[in-house]
Amino acid sequence: MFPNLDLTIHLHRQQEGPWTGLDTTVAFGPTGQGLTSSVLHDVHGPVGQAEQILTVRPQPRR
Repeated sequence: MFPNLDLTIHLHRQQEGPWTGLDTTVAFGPTGQGLTSSVLHDVHGPVGQAEQILTVRPQPRR
């Protein structure tokens, strides 16, 4: 197993404050391939979007 390394982030304004909120959705199909999407926000509202390819598969037996 290995992590996906294809994270893409688009920001449309500077974040204010020390906290980042994530509003995340995940969608995948019958073959186990999908997409994780997150709206990034601070206390004033959205600051950007993050996208990452997702693969779901069984963990190997030991």
